Amino acid sequence: MEELTSVIGINMKMLPFISKGEIMNEWFIFTCLVSFSSFIYFASLNVARERGEFKKLMTVMGLRESAFWLSWGLTYICFIFVMSIFMALIITSIPIIFHTGFMVIFTLFSLYGLSLIALAFLMSVLIRKPMLAGLAGFLFTVFWGCLGFTVLYGQLPLSLGWVLSLLSPFAFIAGMAQITHLDNYLSGVIFPDPSGDSYIMIATFFILAFDALFYLILTLYFERVLPDKDGHGDSPLFFLKSSFWSKHQNTHHEIFENEINSEHSSDDSFEPVSPEFHGKEAIRIRNVKKEYNGKTGKVEALQGISFDIYEGQITAILGHDGAGKSTLLNILSGLSVSTEGSTTIYNTQLSEITAMEEIRQNIGFCPQFNFQFDFLTVRENLRVFAKIKGIQPKEVEQEVKRIIMELDMQSIQDIIAKKLSGGQKRKLTLGIAILGDPQVLLLDEPTAGLDPFSRHRVWSLLKEHKVDRVILFSTQFMDEADILADRKVFLSKGKLKCVGSSLFLKRKWGIGYHLSLHRNEMCDTEKITSLIKQHIPDAKLTTESEEKLVYSLPLEKTNRFPDLYSDLDKCSDQGIRNYGLSMTTLNEVFLNLEGKSAINEPDFDIGKQKKIYVTRNTGNESEMEQVLCSLPETRKAVSSATLWRRQIYAVAALRFLKLRRERRVLLCLSLVLGVAFIPIMLEKIMYKVIHKTHCWEFSPSMYFLSLEQIPKTPLTSLLIINNTGSNIEDLVHSLKRQDIVLEIDDFRNRNGSDDPSYNGAIIVSGDQKDYRFSVACNIKKLNCFPVLMGIVSNALIGIFNFTELIQTESTSFSHVSRVLIYIRGNTAEG
Repeated sequence: MEELTSVIGINMKMLPFISKGEIMNEWFIFTCLVSFSSFIYFASLNVARERGEFKKLMTVMGLRESAFWLSWGLTYICFIFVMSIFMALIITSIPIIFHTGFMVIFTLFSLYGLSLIALAFLMSVLIRKPMLAGLAGFLFTVFWGCLGFTVLYGQLPLSLGWVLSLLSPFAFIAGMAQITHLDNYLSGVIFPDPSGDSYIMIATFFILAFDALFYLILTLYFERVLPDKDGHGDSPLFFLKSSFWSKHQNTHHEIFENEINSEHSSDDSFEPVSPEFHGKEAIRIRNVKKEYNGKTGKVEALQGISFDIYEGQITAILGHDGAGKSTLLNILSGLSVSTEGSTTIYNTQLSEITAMEEIRQNIGFCPQFNFQFDFLTVRENLRVFAKIKGIQPKEVEQEVKRIIMELDMQSIQDIIAKKLSGGQKRKLTLGIAILGDPQVLLLDEPTAGLDPFSRHRVWSLLKEHKVDRVILFSTQFMDEADILADRKVFLSKGKLKCVGSSLFLKRKWGIGYHLSLHRNEMCDTEKITSLIKQHIPDAKLTTESEEKLVYSLPLEKTNRFPDLYSDLDKCSDQGIRNYGLSMTTLNEVFLNLEGKSAINEPDFDIGKQKKIYVTRNTGNESEMEQVLCSLPETRKAVSSATLWRRQIYAVAALRFLKLRRERRVLLCLSLVLGVAFIPIMLEKIMYKVIHKTHCWEFSPSMYFLSLEQIPKTPLTSLLIINNTGSNIEDLVHSLKRQDIVLEIDDFRNRNGSDDPSYNGAIIVSGDQKDYRFSVACNIKKLNCFPVLMGIVSNALIGIFNFTELIQTESTSFSHVSRVLIYIRGNTAEG
């Protein structure tokens, strides 16, 4: 075995580098990817949930859609910056990355985080269910991020890599791969960089910024194009319409002017409007239809209704459950869109989306359900919505105080909304609607769940504010409509039945007057009935009991009532103790219109209401008058840009307040931030596992391809350089017995150390009886030399027909700490 004593080892010529295991780089990059993926799950989940529950209604309250998205962006940008600073500080201080500075890593993380915020917005629009949106965002980032590892191994064409960088997770992993690659060769990402390698990172930064902008544009596009719950959405080419680029033009004014005077003029179910209200048509509804997709097919909630609502009047919408009251109010508020027909508010067409933002500034809407933020107090809820509605900052506190006093909420103003009763929440929702004294009030059952005192207070408030205002409300309580509304609109199964005042409706559909006689045991029913019919032949006995008789009298016989009263006054000796006359109620009108025998009765007595109302606190009234007097008579108009900016800040502050008060949200954000430290922990764990005391075998398969193996990185063939000048088939045959792919160079063109594309090379010199070997090792393969020594040893014993092979093993020691080898020389012999 003399040949083994003359083996020379040399290192291949390579640039200086840091020796770090590839698995360490992979784990580090992967855990950075997972850290941000957990963030997009949380962001997509929360944005999708709020978009489904609050966004539509908040826009009806006056919030602009762009302000909604940007307020979320502002919230998460702050979190991303904090997360990026912590991660970059830890990565550069431990250190994990040696030669790339803090600002480069921070910029990469921040830009990737911004793109994920926009991606979370896009997911919340494409997928309505919050859990699915969060899961889709998480899987999207993990999948395309893992595909980005192909850049780390150089397995992807450069052009395809740039195309896939439109997917921000791929671009992020490509940037991380570039940082680790340059760091391994002691250069890092430095600006300016004479070599030019660092400018790839600049391109990555621009791509990530472009990705964020691209995702945001897609979000706004699909927000308008994708159909909502009602199946309505804009045309995919809406941006090509002139109305999208120019302000709304009022093209429907003349049409409605011509139509308005002829509205139901020939229908006796509609009471003609008093001349004093001509020209005060504030809301015009024409042939409005609304269809829903139900389980059994299409459901017609509204079937072509047409009528007008006038300024200076309180109008009530009446009807049974499902008659279409809430549907109509939702259409007028912009919460829903009509299937057919047209609606204008002060000559502004509601179908024009660009006009809705202008209209909503003058509308106060109280939905059928309670709407407030449960984690805020009553005062804070009012303050937030006051800012959203554009009330001047100096006037916000005064306006909030006015609403609290008018609705008698002083005792609950500092209570968290979640702890309020149903009636208290209803008052808060109504208070939000009347903030800023809007020109148009749309109230969907505003007094539902209120106690008699609060209900009567709301009535008084609406009556005080009806001058030069439009108030439209729905109710199921006929007495409420009778007392409060100047005009009543009856709907039945989506159709308009009649419109008019209480007197008109009672005369048209009532059964006349009710004559009630209280009697004793001496009363003879037949004699009394005969007496009444002498004066009014059409009178009918409708109710008979031991103590009472009730007759219905037709309306057209009122001229005979005085004579009837005179004769009844003389019947005290016939068992009549007293009598009374009452007119038909709206309940009876409703029953006649519906053809039903039952109706929801009001839950209180009117007489009791009046009694309670009189005993209200006069001290609060005087205080309220002082607040009202201190408010300016006219509010200053807020510019569009100013209102937009205030809304963004108000909603962003709202979310930070939610973060502070809701422990669950704070815990989730803390968990996401904690996940950001996983790369450091896993890197430490992997190092401990890899460097603990253990033995492993050095075999050729660690660095060289086997005979049946498909070529793959980082394995290469074993280069054999024949410097003997003769045939070395016996040696080659012995080497192939070790299942190694060989590349033979018989032309003495290479010395083995100039080509680092091979993991190792064996230079053979001498003659057949006296082989001399030199092994060239790729110093990036730390255990290349013992592997090559094992190959040479087994080749020599194979020439002598030995079947046994020499095994080379290595043992690491627990006391050896992590070693970073800096190789600066070109050759080394040993």
